[in-house]
Amino acid sequence: MADQKKRIKVFNMSSEDFSRGGLRSDKTPAELTSDLAEANGFDLSYLSDNSHGELGQGQAGPLMKNLVGPLLIIVVTLGFLIFQLTTQGFFKRYSMGTPLAALTSEIPQAFLIIGGILLAVALFGIFLLICTLLDLFGGAVVSLEGPGWKKVTTSTDDDGSTTTRTYYVVADQRFNVKSRGFRVLENGRNYRVYFTPRRKILVNIEAMD
Repeated sequence: MADQKKRIKVFNMSSEDFSRGGLRSDKTPAELTSDLAEANGFDLSYLSDNSHGELGQGQAGPLMKNLVGPLLIIVVTLGFLIFQLTTQGFFKRYSMGTPLAALTSEIPQAFLIIGGILLAVALFGIFLLICTLLDLFGGAVVSLEGPGWKKVTTSTDDDGSTTTRTYYVVADQRFNVKSRGFRVLENGRNYRVYFTPRRKILVNIEAMD
């Protein structure tokens, strides 16, 4: 299982691909904006706040779910690392006065490599957690405007299982969205997107034409 490799196939479709593949509906910008909000679970009443670079008061709650991923990374990686060190008596011997250098020299090289990787992953989780918290409590929103397109990436494991992720790409910025919201976006139309400055989490979108 540890040797299992993952192959990632990226379907990065260009504007030419989409102009050939889909038809633009006769929805007005207001109608499309409403449909996008409903599909993505956005609240259009916060558009005014977002357009002024502010996160709406009620938008912080839904963003809390983005803390789960970083917390899981931290708990799993550090938990496993601490468990292994405890099993090997590292902390017990250190508390009894054994020098840290001596303890480190006795740790198998393979474990040092794995431990270093786990520590790096944990630090990445901490970085994501801090960025998410800063986005939540900073209350700032960034906006971009430009043509919007859909993007799909599919990763395939050696056991044949696949994972598909769907995105909006607006003004060369990619945003992770669920399949329901993905289906509603009309390719090639102009959009204004509002998102958190650090994690680039989409909080609102409006069609401009």
